[in-house]
Amino acid sequence: MKKNYDAVLFDFDGTIADTSKGIFASADYAARAFGLPLPDDAGHRYFMGPPLTESFEVIFGLKGEDAVNAVKKYREYYTAGGMFELEFYPGMLEFFDLLQKNGVKTAVTSSKPGMFVAQILEHYGIAGKIDHIACPLDDRHPESKCSLITRAVAHFGIDKSRALMLGDRYLDMQGAVQADVDGCGALWGYGTEDELLKAGAKFIARRVCDVSSLVFSEETE
Repeated sequence: MKKNYDAVLFDFDGTIADTSKGIFASADYAARAFGLPLPDDAGHRYFMGPPLTESFEVIFGLKGEDAVNAVKKYREYYTAGGMFELEFYPGMLEFFDLLQKNGVKTAVTSSKPGMFVAQILEHYGIAGKIDHIACPLDDRHPESKCSLITRAVAHFGIDKSRALMLGDRYLDMQGAVQADVDGCGALWGYGTEDELLKAGAKFIARRVCDVSSLVFSEETE
């Protein structure tokens, strides 16, 4: 097989795994703690992608320290076990194996703090499937997707044209455009095809195997 990319960069929530159960429960826990109404379906879905402070600002109208304190309350439930309430999408773990077998590097470029990504990967025994984690240090130091993607590409020392960003939300595709790498929208997550295309997705994948077809192609004479 011919490699079309030397590295695939993955968002986590809604791309690698369906983490909605733990994230929605964490948001509800924080809302109850502050006497706020529970998010509706659209409110819950907003927590899948943007940094948490932004989600609490947009959904609950919290500002400054109030948003920071809401994030802290969210993390109480999340760190007590909510982070492990997830299911990996069909074919994802096998895709990691295929990439590793063929020398394609992998990185997680998520708005989720890196310490949580590392704990999840260790918990499920798959840390060895990911070469690098390029995520924010913590909730108080959010980074743009462009910054995370740029850091991952620099870590691997590859040309930007040889990196593919895979994500399910507009932020992932906007970050790919800004970082000058190809972006592939994952339709199995929480974004829509229209959202992803408007944000600059070069490709759209409906299944994990569609991404494999982008990364690899048959050798031709």
